[in-house]
Amino acid sequence: MKKVILIEDENYSFGIILEMLLAIGYSADDIIRCSYLAELALVNPEETEIILIDLSLADSNYLNTFDKVSKLFHYTPIIVLTGTGEIDMAIDTIKYGAQDYLVKGEFDKKILLKAMQYAIERNRFLYNIFIEKKKLQATINNTTDVIWSIDKDHKIISANQAFWERVNKITGKKQFEVHRTDFDTNLYETWAAYFDRAIKGEAYKIVWSETINGETTYEEVRFNPIRDKTKNVIGVSCFSRDITKQFNHLHRIEMQNEQLREIAWVQSHEVRGPVASILGLVELFNSEDPSDPTNGEIVTLLKEAANKLDITIRKITSYTYTN
Repeated sequence: MKKVILIEDENYSFGIILEMLLAIGYSADDIIRCSYLAELALVNPEETEIILIDLSLADSNYLNTFDKVSKLFHYTPIIVLTGTGEIDMAIDTIKYGAQDYLVKGEFDKKILLKAMQYAIERNRFLYNIFIEKKKLQATINNTTDVIWSIDKDHKIISANQAFWERVNKITGKKQFEVHRTDFDTNLYETWAAYFDRAIKGEAYKIVWSETINGETTYEEVRFNPIRDKTKNVIGVSCFSRDITKQFNHLHRIEMQNEQLREIAWVQSHEVRGPVASILGLVELFNSEDPSDPTNGEIVTLLKEAANKLDITIRKITSYTYTN
């Protein structure tokens, strides 16, 4: 069984709480008493189930005590033990991560057991959320796609590393230094309009392009409203992916299709003329009497038609090699 740390320097209070702990099933070996904060250095956090702490000690006091303990035991639930005159201070510790507080003289073994059980389960639940959050952060930070979310006032709620790298590239500022005034006014207003569309409930996507140093990049940006339990929009999640390669590939395909259409037009219009002329002239050629004076004119016309056909074929070939 993991240990209970009881941080209490006053013997009378320690005796009362120790008696309660023994009554609810803990053995004397399960309980570690620390009268001074420095004694915590000898305790293994991984072997600790819960900490009961009086904030006023000989070598520390109040929030300073809680701050030091919580840093030493990151993932261990803490219940604050306080006197009637220190309740406000105890409430403040809840804001900083304490699971609960109990007022000395106002709780018995049943209340203590219930508070400890709730604190342990609540802490386990929060720890699981913390781990899932870390997993999610690791996932979204392991991509070059830019991911971020904002609230209805356009303030950043969360973002991945790729987003902050992009912001740093644009503004030269780090994550916690960036302000809306660091962005170009027109750029900010353009994106504010995109955000507002999603805040009004529309899920949509755009293609965003930028040209820097003569090089144009394209990104597909998706905007999706974030809704609360009552379906009201409370923010926007945004996802941006670089599609420059795909965009340029499609552009090349479109150009090739245009070339094919041009070739088809040339074949259907410009090739037919010379071919029809050649076929017609061949029919007029007097093969039975090669000395027929009209044959010379026909041969001349055949050369002209062949030259036109050759020019057209070269034109088609030039389209093939374009780009």
